[in-house]
Amino acid sequence: MKSKIAFLILSVFCVLSAFSFERTERMSLSASGIDKLMIECGSGFLYVIGEESLTNIQVEAEIIVKGKREQDMDSYVAENVKLELKKQGNKAVLVSLFKNTFPGINFREKVINLTIQVPKNMDLEVDDGSGEIKIENIDGNLQIDDGSGEIIARDILGSVNIDDGSGTIDIDNVTGSVTIDDGSGTIEVNDIGNNVEVSDGSGSIYIDGVVGDVIIKEEGSGSVRIQNVKGKVIK
Repeated sequence: MKSKIAFLILSVFCVLSAFSFERTERMSLSASGIDKLMIECGSGFLYVIGEESLTNIQVEAEIIVKGKREQDMDSYVAENVKLELKKQGNKAVLVSLFKNTFPGINFREKVINLTIQVPKNMDLEVDDGSGEIKIENIDGNLQIDDGSGEIIARDILGSVNIDDGSGTIDIDNVTGSVTIDDGSGTIEVNDIGNNVEVSDGSGSIYIDGVVGDVIIKEEGSGSVRIQNVKGKVIK
């Protein structure tokens, strides 16, 4: 009896997996009077790039739902997807989430992949659930609170502050300071114009090229390699 139930569940899963729908939504907001973009997003990759002459915040959201037919997607997106970009004072707020998502078994893979272009002098604040994050060419400050997934940040003129659960972190060419509080995963930091402070649970740490001090607070395990630091190294 148990084998029949398991076979039935597997069969349902295979049928649902046979269907997959993708939809791309585009949003734009004038950047006039805005100095920070706040992003709240769930599963899916996030790519943000700063552009010199851009006057708008431009968002491309790729919604992918496995186990849904195309003819059902209009009602599904309307009921289950929260996707909005709006101005709040001197900030822009982007929300990209699936509503009514509960923990446990989920036969449908659901992601919203975001590609965002912003004026490069804007600050960024990211609250992300899971998925790769890549941010580059930003003159403002960058703050990331991430659950899991790889983080790449490069060519940042301001400071970088990262609070991460798990996943590889790769930081390159930051003029300001870098602060990382990480649970697990390899951390690589290169070419930093100010101080670097890393608090790490587990995983290797590689730091190369720091104008200021380097402070390492390592609580778990993993190799540490630090070189080309002009300031102090404190471990």
